[in-house]
Amino acid sequence: MRRAFTALGMVAIALGLSGAAVAERGVQVMPNGSPARQEWRTALVIGNAGYGTASLKNPVNDAVDVAKALEDLGFEVIAKVNASREEMDAAVEAFHRNLNKARVGFFYYAGHGMQIDGTNYLLPVDIQIMSSADIKHRAIKLDWILGKMEDSGSKVNIVVLDACRDNPFRGLRGAGAGLAPIQSVRGSFIAYATSPGSVAKDGTGRNGVYTAHLLKNIKRSGLTIEEMFREVRKGVADGTNDEQIPWDSSSLMGAFYMAGTGSVEGDKERRRYEEEQARLDRELGELKRLKAEIEKKQREAPNRQDFNIPQKPPQAPAPYTLNERARDGVYIAYANGIVKDTSTGLEWVAWTGRNMNWNNARSWVQSINLEGGGWRMPTLNELEGLYRNGSGTKNMTPLLRITGWHVWSGETKDSSFAWGFYFRYGERYSSRRTDSSKGGVLAVRSRGAG
Repeated sequence: MRRAFTALGMVAIALGLSGAAVAERGVQVMPNGSPARQEWRTALVIGNAGYGTASLKNPVNDAVDVAKALEDLGFEVIAKVNASREEMDAAVEAFHRNLNKARVGFFYYAGHGMQIDGTNYLLPVDIQIMSSADIKHRAIKLDWILGKMEDSGSKVNIVVLDACRDNPFRGLRGAGAGLAPIQSVRGSFIAYATSPGSVAKDGTGRNGVYTAHLLKNIKRSGLTIEEMFREVRKGVADGTNDEQIPWDSSSLMGAFYMAGTGSVEGDKERRRYEEEQARLDRELGELKRLKAEIEKKQREAPNRQDFNIPQKPPQAPAPYTLNERARDGVYIAYANGIVKDTSTGLEWVAWTGRNMNWNNARSWVQSINLEGGGWRMPTLNELEGLYRNGSGTKNMTPLLRITGWHVWSGETKDSSFAWGFYFRYGERYSSRRTDSSKGGVLAVRSRGAG
């Protein structure tokens, strides 16, 4: 049976309890003694990790650390870890009672969450699931918690969901990836660990990726809540190579500061920093625009009739400066990494490191300045030709030394997806441009057959 106890300053930390030990208790953080703080802010923090075969690493630590940070910021905190359905129900009801006397409400959840037919559910650790109906009747409906917050007397309601981890209960009818988007109501701020429908990452340390950056920023004075979560979003995006992009929705009518407005000098310094950052962003945007304009003119120049500048006669490709390494009858491999297909005249070079996403693959190909340049990402037809004409277990020449079964093409499906080729089965596929699991990279150019 789980035990609740008073934890001024988070007794669990003071006693040095491990995550496993804390997971066996429900942690109740009571008011820190200031009547003004009791009236001002209240929070409910839940971290569920002990799901048996679907257990998670970070949510208990995340909940303990977020509860402590909120307490330091003047919140009356109800904290629960590894909570059952009954315990979550009771915690939400207690939270609602506190909301009726508070101006600010804060709800944080870390653990498994999922959507069924567009409705979001938070999963207690004792849930038993055989079908989608079990989720609907045995999990906690997020709309219920949001409704409690909206119906209360609090003026500002903040919801933070680090619950977009991969769904452990696959194959359920109506189940979607991640969480569904929530329409914020007046006076609310809702933050997801990642964009709706996407999956967030567990951390490799004490905290999950998202919560680690939340803890870094939540006590920064002088930042509005929108600015604070923007810093969280930037940190997570940079730390995951843009594979996880947090998302938020705000309907707040005024500025709200989690950690106070800061000093006048601090505000001035922050504004100076933001203005300087905005100036640098504008200059960078202008440089990119000019670069694109110059490149466009360079592409169009040979075909324009109003240029009187004499054109140099085309020159033959520069000879290779590095020695031949190997050949297999069709392909010739050179010591500089280039592999030439003598039947088509195409020349290939492979990225031999780990897989990368499409955006980074394009940048790598554009950066190649090897033996005269002219490199580009291959078309799907060129990759399919390489598959048909190649050899070896992956149906491509072993001389290329590429890792992985999947190779990106330069063809895009839409603003979010790009096409690639699956060399194991000879099939085309599309995947998100930010997906690194499908991302071997080849660059190609044409230098003439023979």
